[in-house]
Amino acid sequence: MLFKSVLPLRVAVQYGVMKIIFDNHPGVITGISERSDSSMVWWNRKPVDEMIRGNRDQFFKMQSIDSSRVVTGGTVHGTTVAVVDESSRGQYLLNTDALITNTKNLFLTITAADCMPVYFFDPITQSIGIAHAGWRGLVGGILEQVVRQMKVLFHVVPSNVRVTIGPHIGVCHFEVKDEVACQFNPENIEHRDGAIFASLAGEAAQRLRAAGVDNIIDAALCTYCHADQFFSARYDHVDPLQGMLAYIGLRP
Repeated sequence: MLFKSVLPLRVAVQYGVMKIIFDNHPGVITGISERSDSSMVWWNRKPVDEMIRGNRDQFFKMQSIDSSRVVTGGTVHGTTVAVVDESSRGQYLLNTDALITNTKNLFLTITAADCMPVYFFDPITQSIGIAHAGWRGLVGGILEQVVRQMKVLFHVVPSNVRVTIGPHIGVCHFEVKDEVACQFNPENIEHRDGAIFASLAGEAAQRLRAAGVDNIIDAALCTYCHADQFFSARYDHVDPLQGMLAYIGLRP
């Protein structure tokens, strides 16, 4: 059975950005940029492209976020989780696909353009995380690694953690080959008209539940279907790739 969200995802749009709402927790600041905000993709190298840095700075200014309080992961489809604190502010971290912290007024960011942005929040320990999860990172265990690191370092109880899966390419359009499909749970694979399609959200939910996380919400917004709103690598077919910026932080 493919994963279906049974919990409603509340979103609000302000200044052209999708705000993802964690109900009853207004201190959590989360969101994802949209196509109209311009590309935010940092190519995991330094120095940072000045146009991209400018796009990001302008975006955060519109969200009333000080860009010097932002920590960015250079997404490479890996499983590295960076633990960040006050000393990490303003940094671009190479070879990093997930970030976690319990420091307030610090904003964690990754980029995506069909891959899943996955938001983590534990209201008990007031700790947060964000992960870039394409199929490689997903089957490699990046989500389980985030939960494991939050548990060890912040003493999180996984059942208390709330997870939201942001906009990503849906099973409706995520066609894969046999060598990729065999790495997914068969329940998250569909066969249609001789082609194979995989559910990233379904696989993520099963892996998170196996790690002890029960509170999981899927935005259920396909970036390919909503390519007018979001960048989509498979829809756009452009080089260099363009993508959105997903972020999470805690109010001071």
